[in-house]
Amino acid sequence: MVKTYTRRSNFLGKFENVLGAKNMVILNKKGFKLPRVEKEKFITLIRLGLEYDGQKMLFSVKSYNNINQLRNTLQDILKSEIAFTQTCTVCNVDFNCSTCKYVKACPTKDLPFSCVCNQCLRPKKNLQQQTLF
Repeated sequence: MVKTYTRRSNFLGKFENVLGAKNMVILNKKGFKLPRVEKEKFITLIRLGLEYDGQKMLFSVKSYNNINQLRNTLQDILKSEIAFTQTCTVCNVDFNCSTCKYVKACPTKDLPFSCVCNQCLRPKKNLQQQTLF
């Protein structure tokens, strides 16, 4: 089961089965909430590349330099496997890697990078046919 955390709500109660994963949390790299952490953990998160917006009370990924360490630290805090949404370079939509047909071969799956979503990967109708309607 996958619990999705997004920036639109504190904890979105959406559960999905992703590649047989159990208790995986999907985080939106643009903004997500975490449970309260002690001062040392908070400082570690900031040093690993997170940014905290005190007004919105949201964390976001600022730097990707230590992404694997950041991911491990977040997994320790949430006590669950985590994955990040990716942003489509074509349509700018955030999406989860679990729906992609290339997920097994992808070197950046579940990391907060950019990719192309399934909608944009689908073959488009002939350009001439599209302009007729």
